Amino acid sequence: MRTAVLAAFISVIPAALAAQVGAVPSRLAEVELQRSRTCVGTLARIAVLDGVLEPLVLRGARLRQIAEAVALEDPSAVTPFEEAEPTEVMVRDWFTTDAALAQRYVTTEDAGLLTERQAGRETIKTVVTDALLSVQAQADSALNANTALIQAAGPCDGAIFVRGAVQEACADASGPICDQAALPAGESTGFRFVDAGESVWEIQEDRPWTVPAPLQPTADGQLGGGRTVGYARIGNVAVSLSFSPLFRDRDDTSAEELAGYDAVNDSLGVRVDHPALAVTPALGVRAALPEPLGTETRYGIHFGDIDTPDILWTGPAGSGAPLEAAIPLAARHVVRLRAGDPVMLTAIGGVDGNQPEYSIMVGNVNQGPATAVLLNYMATQMAEDLDRYVQPRG
Repeated sequence: MRTAVLAAFISVIPAALAAQVGAVPSRLAEVELQRSRTCVGTLARIAVLDGVLEPLVLRGARLRQIAEAVALEDPSAVTPFEEAEPTEVMVRDWFTTDAALAQRYVTTEDAGLLTERQAGRETIKTVVTDALLSVQAQADSALNANTALIQAAGPCDGAIFVRGAVQEACADASGPICDQAALPAGESTGFRFVDAGESVWEIQEDRPWTVPAPLQPTADGQLGGGRTVGYARIGNVAVSLSFSPLFRDRDDTSAEELAGYDAVNDSLGVRVDHPALAVTPALGVRAALPEPLGTETRYGIHFGDIDTPDILWTGPAGSGAPLEAAIPLAARHVVRLRAGDPVMLTAIGGVDGNQPEYSIMVGNVNQGPATAVLLNYMATQMAEDLDRYVQPRG
């Protein structure tokens, strides 16, 4: 049964959506001017933080190279050593001592020399590890002290800026973006500028859906792979969709939900019966929309047929954070994805709260083939991989 919100959403799309696809949001210029002004100071502070972190990053990379050289007992890749760095002096001296011990062993075959070499190797490995941990601790301290700044910099990262607003803010500030904004159009590097806030909406980007890989453990102990991702960007609004299996703890999933998941899986031929996990195909959504760009009060995710819209999800606008949702899919929605039907995000607002203001379509290049590959994996190999990587709790 459709909810009242879904019914209202559906009722207005056929009459008005065609005019709204590609329309410029009513508050876009205001939002982008404010972004450009605010980011001048934010990016200046980020530049200062980068200046603190850069030598730590370089030192960490150098220490990792030295650790590899110690493991290989080959100093050639890291010489000459820096005399001003106590750790490097200790490593240099260890290489010299270890080489002498090795030569003595060749001559005498004294087993005690092997024990001495092993002890020396473990000691110098500890020295290098401790130095690396110290560098990491300094970097973590700097990052933790600037958590709020890093979060504030999110809307500035890779953004398109309004040149005049940046120059206005740079009258009382300085930094890399100020230097770039002062250059003639077309000569700036590292930052993109437009002359008016509305012009941001003219810059668009689409990427093909990615090729899915099997489930596999990641370096941080999580489960990666098993997804295909589509991406679109209009102006400073990036929208990504990810089709993947949704994993939920069986103990936290109701009997009704489990029955629904099983029905979808059976319809699609997905074979999974894990003792700890409930699994169903899902669409993940993320969009850089922390605040409304127009009059919208909610967003809808739907397939792009404006005559017969098929709603996947609706949610509120203006949360102050990027829009994020995980949407369990009906079998018919998976079929539409596999058929290559494009998916759209539409902002709904207006005077009566039910008018579509603007829409963003995620391109469907490689959507069908990537979805088909992932569904085939879910129907064949995924259950075995889950049994291998996700063990039931004892």
